[in-house]
This record gives sequence, C-alpha cells and structure tokens, in this order.
Amino acid sequence: SGAPVNRLGTSFAALPGNNEREAKPYVVMGCGLNEATVFDISRGSCSHCFRVLDPALCYADQSALPGNITSLPVLREVNPNSEKSYRTNGVASVINQRVPPPEPSIQSFTGRIGNNGDNFLATAGSDGSIHYWNFSSASKCFTVCSNKASRPIYEKVGRSNTPGTLFVCRQLPAPKLNEIPSTNIPKVLQKGTIRPDNCHKDSILDIKKLDYPMKGILSCSRDNSIKFWR
Repeated sequence: SGAPVNRLGTSFAALPGNNEREAKPYVVMGCGLNEATVFDISRGSCSHCFRVLDPALCYADQSALPGNITSLPVLREVNPNSEKSYRTNGVASVINQRVPPPEPSIQSFTGRIGNNGDNFLATAGSDGSIHYWNFSSASKCFTVCSNKASRPIYEKVGRSNTPGTLFVCRQLPAPKLNEIPSTNIPKVLQKGTIRPDNCHKDSILDIKKLDYPMKGILSCSRDNSIKFWR
C-alpha cells in the first residue's frame, strides 16, 4: 500500500484454504487505509488481503475500481546504503521525510491463523469500526461495531490465475433525510425511545480476543470506554 505499517503479528501454520500440508511462517500487517494483509514469508507473497474501500468507491463496479484497489500488496527487497553519510544522516532524513499516516488506519487486530477450523482476523481502526474477516468466504465477513448508519457489504475481488485472496468492504454512505420516507426515519429523530450506544464514538485503540468463559472481543477506545462484543 506504500503507507506506514501500524501493527504486526506472526503465525506458523498450514492454511487449509491454500491446500498446504506443511506449516509456513506468516506475518500479519495492519497498514494503509484500513488494510490488513497476511504475507507468506517463505515465498515473499501476499496470501490474504482485507481492505475497506473509500465510501466514494462504494457503488463502483469491480471492473471500474482503480488498479491499486484490486491488486495485492507486494514485498520489495531493500538494499541498505552503506555509505557513511547515509548512516550519519539516516535518522535526520527519516524525521524530515515523515508524513502523517493515512486516515482511517488500522490501530489493532486480533484473530486466529491455524491448521484447522475457521481462520479469521478482527481489525479495528481510527474510524471507530471493528471488522470481522473470514479467510474462507466473504459471505462470512461482517462488521462487529460501526458508527455508520448503513450496513457494509463484503465481497471477494475476482483474480484469475493469480495466487492470493482479496476481500473488500464497501461502506455505503448514509442516506439523507430527504431521501428517506418519513415512516422510516429513525425514532431518535422523532424524539422517541433511544437505545443505548452500541458503537464507539472515537478511534478504537486496541482489541483483544476472549475464548473463556465466553467467546467475544474486548475493545477500548479514545472515547474513554471499554466494550465487550459477543
């Protein structure tokens, strides 16, 4: 994605969906504009990529999406410069060339990458959303938490004769009030009963997976709250 990498995770397993018999080392990266990737380090290739699209592209057909959206990220070999001047000025050049991270971005992720069962990643970011990504099917992906009014759509991007899997999430923009029949306007706008908040109001800083005594996800946010999702 060419964007800063915010989070890293590792796993050593044989992914069932890749028809693997021997375990391989994998690195999970949270980077770019709401993007999480799983790299097969033994090959240096991307095995899975989970990407949240910009709302401006929510209605675009897959064939009309930009190439950087439908392509998988790649690892490039870097040859460090051994010149003395580079070593001396390296820190200063890094500081001077720093750019602000893109928004929204991945702040945390958790999940399971193993030899059997359902492998998944749950990602959380600065947009206040938690996305559940299933490795085997886009139909099993869903949004755990979001402050968006509309329901996101998950789909697999068709890639012929190319290894790697790419799932995208389309976040549909909320309709304007003048586009909604008055009978369907949420009761909160008609001063009716207001249900408790079921989303974070600010950036989600960290999430953790719980397996006992019940399965779920813990999330903490900049809005001074900790929530449990199950």
